Amino acid sequence: MTQAPDMPRLVVEVAFTSGANLGTALHLDDASRGRLGTGTLAAGDTWVEVSADVKVPAITTRRGSTRVESPLVRYEAGTGTVVLDDPDQRFDPTNLSGPYVSGGRSQVTAMRAVRIRAVWNNTAYPLFRGFADSWDLDWGPTTATVSVPCTDAFKALAAKRRSTGMPVGDGEDIGARIHRILDSAGWPAEDRLIGTGSTALQATTLEGDPLAEAQLAADTEIGELYADAEGRVRFRGRMALLTDARSAVSQATFGATPGVVELPISTDDAQLYNEVKITRVDGVEQIVTDPGSMDEFLPHTFERSDLLMTTDAEAASYAAWILYISSEPEVRFDKIVIYPRRDPAVLWPQVLGREIGDRITCVRVPPTGGSPVIRDSFIRGIEHEIEGQRWKTTWHLQSATKVGSFLTLNNATTGRLDFNALAY
Repeated sequence: MTQAPDMPRLVVEVAFTSGANLGTALHLDDASRGRLGTGTLAAGDTWVEVSADVKVPAITTRRGSTRVESPLVRYEAGTGTVVLDDPDQRFDPTNLSGPYVSGGRSQVTAMRAVRIRAVWNNTAYPLFRGFADSWDLDWGPTTATVSVPCTDAFKALAAKRRSTGMPVGDGEDIGARIHRILDSAGWPAEDRLIGTGSTALQATTLEGDPLAEAQLAADTEIGELYADAEGRVRFRGRMALLTDARSAVSQATFGATPGVVELPISTDDAQLYNEVKITRVDGVEQIVTDPGSMDEFLPHTFERSDLLMTTDAEAASYAAWILYISSEPEVRFDKIVIYPRRDPAVLWPQVLGREIGDRITCVRVPPTGGSPVIRDSFIRGIEHEIEGQRWKTTWHLQSATKVGSFLTLNNATTGRLDFNALAY
């Protein structure tokens, strides 16, 4: 795979010898496993680079949410696809004479760990890490390729089923609960980055699907739960949008220069809710409404009855938060499409380095003149599509106009008592 000089070098690697479980092995070029004193030295062949075999066009990755249609953002399992040339059948699972065979068994199997990185200006940026779903052979008359679809950590968590245990963890915060869930699923401590939450939870019996339970806990917090570009399960509580610098302050501005990005304006009612009904498990339904909005736009109801907060007062505050950010239609940007080769020095560090939850500023200037449309947004999904010498990055966005506007003391933008609502 040869790439233009104004494009990053793509690095694709597969852990053929160790499979899905890399344990605590030390990898010097890995942010979470590359800390001396925290793991044992890995064998040199743990990761096998297959970049030279990548066929052009070759790679797509998708992480996070693909469309924000609710005040609660549900992050999907991340996926990636790599297409490999296979003239010597080294990536053919039926070939027991290839280089990836041990003890008479092919190591070209599902659930091998796969990671994709991009090297730009001597910095390696992670794009995706997950597990091979399959090795799909495509044999033409004279050529052979193998397509390798992959899915991130959410796949592994969703595949496990746990037996019912005694109730534990009554009153613990969301971060502690997610640690408990990941422990029960056997998910490595090295592959998680879990913050604290602001909501106390009811007890759990740690039964069933670990991913579903962790997502329900995150929904109860109105937090973020996703697998990051390094394959770590990551959680941030709702206050992180106001306290973490990457979310509280815009990290970059896009759209001011015509022709570099695509920035469609959305004006639909997908995120309009003027009647909110929240019931915690074993609780009393809490209802809040905006009569003026209901009269003007007709009723739009948001309802949840499965949340795990410990008090009805917390459920009422939750409902009020949803109503505050959702009671009116909003002019917003719901995605931005970036072509980084149009301004390589500026755009490559942005498209490779941004993460879910980062705050950006989008600007759209009307072609006939007039005031520009300027909005801050949070990145909620990240897609990369690499087709030959063409690289397109899409970020799916959530407006920060209300979500990121709650009162934050000592903040120049959100610290004004007469302008910013009190966060819950």
